[in-house]
Amino acid sequence: MKRSLIILVCALALFAASCGAKGSSTDSSSENEGGSTETTAASGTDAAMWGDLESPCGEGSASVAPGEGPSTDTLFLGVANDRNSQIRPGLNAEFWDAAVAFTEWCNAQGGIQGVPLSPVDIDGGVTNVEAGMTTACNAVFALVGGGFALDNLEFSGKEGSDFHKCGLIDIPGFTVSVDKSLSNGQVQPLPNPANAKSSQWITDFKKLYPEDSEKIVVVYSKDLPSLEAVKVQFDAVVAEDPDIKNLPAISYPLVVTDWGPYAEKVIESGATSMYWIGEPANAANLLKVLREKGWEGTFLNEANLYDNLFIETGGAITEGAIVRTATHPFEEADKWPAVQQYLDNLQKYVPGGKAAFLGLQGTSSWLLFSVAANTCAEKNKGVIDRECVLSEANAIDEWTAGGMHAPSDPGTEAPVSCGMLLIVKDGEFERIYPKIDGEDDDVNGFHCPEDSIVTVPPASVPGKGNVDPSRPPL
Repeated sequence: MKRSLIILVCALALFAASCGAKGSSTDSSSENEGGSTETTAASGTDAAMWGDLESPCGEGSASVAPGEGPSTDTLFLGVANDRNSQIRPGLNAEFWDAAVAFTEWCNAQGGIQGVPLSPVDIDGGVTNVEAGMTTACNAVFALVGGGFALDNLEFSGKEGSDFHKCGLIDIPGFTVSVDKSLSNGQVQPLPNPANAKSSQWITDFKKLYPEDSEKIVVVYSKDLPSLEAVKVQFDAVVAEDPDIKNLPAISYPLVVTDWGPYAEKVIESGATSMYWIGEPANAANLLKVLREKGWEGTFLNEANLYDNLFIETGGAITEGAIVRTATHPFEEADKWPAVQQYLDNLQKYVPGGKAAFLGLQGTSSWLLFSVAANTCAEKNKGVIDRECVLSEANAIDEWTAGGMHAPSDPGTEAPVSCGMLLIVKDGEFERIYPKIDGEDDDVNGFHCPEDSIVTVPPASVPGKGNVDPSRPPL
């Protein structure tokens, strides 16, 4: 049971996006790649940038709407995580590290229109989400830049611990469950809705590995609804391509002590590639057994496998594994200023903090929240309120967090259509497709094929979003 819960969070921390974003400008609209956007920046931030995004932080005399959080002069913001879990100490700790680093950076400029940001640790401990939400309901203005492994538990149905009943809003680092990913009251800077998926990654994989892509087998745990949701997305994408045979999926239980039987099933299936849904260490352990038994197929993985834990656990056997991502890899930080800034900021404010894929996603959430809150302060005569922040975040339809990831569309909650493929080579992750400035580099090193978003048939989606009918649609 303990091991399986870890799998849940790692499997669905999916993607990001990058390129022109709705940024901030001190006087007028700013022009970004892909169009122009009209935004406002806090005063006193002429020189402050995050990549190509003008800082939304600065001095001023704004305040928080009375009754929306414990204070009118400080933005208390909850960071959902499971870092003190006994199941896996440090789970999603990168969310907290990113929150501390960003808020220190923003507060050094004056906060949001003079209102300081104060991160609040909302530790769900994997299974204690209700207790964490009780803290959130009483102590924060909003949830920002985090996520629970079991985020469906945010909806307890109780007045003092239910996300909707306490009127909270969320700009999450990720969503996992169908309940949360399709809920209202939240805007995702890197949308990952359960009912849609981009086909970009499988199309590019097929182009690079035409023979290996002929027969793909999915390995996942059907005992975890969130992993099943990813499997359903995969099925919908592959169904669009008659040249790819989607073999009967192989499911593993919550706890696996011997990966041998599952390796045998992969081999017996005749699969030329395996698509893994789960956490990095288990992926490496299964791959070890597969290679020992002589399987020579390609190992294809979700974005959560962009984690040194995968390579550290598997060693040389991870060579050749393919990982899809829509964030710029750390290995290319010298080419993407916003990514380098994330790394530098973390080192400056959280020495020893973990630089990770989820940290990038969390930082994107903090930037989106801050842009929206700053705009609200400008529009509302200095008052920052929840519904305004939610509405302004929702109004942003092109977002890259200053260039940390591929272009996303928070406003429509459409999945990211752009991406790249990485390969493990010589013990490191390396870009394999598209080549920078190559034929299929559509924007900042990402391939963005047209019409790549595939809708998942409603009947296949394992569950529905948790919707508060009293909260009008944005």
